[in-house]
Amino acid sequence: MVYNLISLEKKGPIATLWLNTPNNLNALAVENLNEVYAALEDCEKDKSIRVIILTGKGKIFSSGGNVKKFLSSVKSGTAPQHVADTTEILHKCGQKILTIGKPVIGKIRGGAYGAGLNLILCCDLLYAEENAILDEAFVTVGLSIDGSGSYTIPRMIGMKRAKEFFWLGRINAKQAEKWGLINGALPGDELDQVVEEVASKMAQLPPLNIINTKKLMNITFENTITQQLDAERDIQIKVAGSDDFAEGVKAFFEKRKPIFKGK
Repeated sequence: MVYNLISLEKKGPIATLWLNTPNNLNALAVENLNEVYAALEDCEKDKSIRVIILTGKGKIFSSGGNVKKFLSSVKSGTAPQHVADTTEILHKCGQKILTIGKPVIGKIRGGAYGAGLNLILCCDLLYAEENAILDEAFVTVGLSIDGSGSYTIPRMIGMKRAKEFFWLGRINAKQAEKWGLINGALPGDELDQVVEEVASKMAQLPPLNIINTKKLMNITFENTITQQLDAERDIQIKVAGSDDFAEGVKAFFEKRKPIFKGK
């Protein structure tokens, strides 16, 4: 597929997906979100890809929803349909990031706002420039939360702090790290290197471990302790019959690095 509004680059086992409309601060709309979803599906199907990095070209990751398109839809009386169309594909992208059987690492430069912030918060790991701004900007234009923020953020930082963030919050990356919204707030000249190092380490992990860890994390808040332990047991039994488990055990005793293939 030819991408016009995003960029996708594959180097070895690592794919990097950029929002690539820096002239409008990588604002989100149906058109570029469709490309994001297509790129995620591409990476999901490509067996050579083991890690995905999500980031943005230009000064910031994303300013959130495309306000110019919001204004146009308000003037034409089509705002409800415009929002419906946008949130549908936005939510597909977020759910794909949350459930794809490969680790997705987010990287924020400058800032992430509204729907853009909630999209990148779906990533498994998230790093930002220490001065980057994280802003739940919906309240400034009179909209409610979307992009899975009401699902992911309370699970990360608790209910009361989440409400504070949704209503009053504009925080920098250092505060976000303290709250547990991101994994690291880093000097700008270190961000790329750290993310690349993390991605390289993740690419060497057993693919079945990645898939199953994400599955277990995604159900843990809905399950009872009994249901969660049953899920752990069932998955562990299944993995015990895999080639990767046999390889890992053999490599341990042979004192060599295992070669995991996801089988």
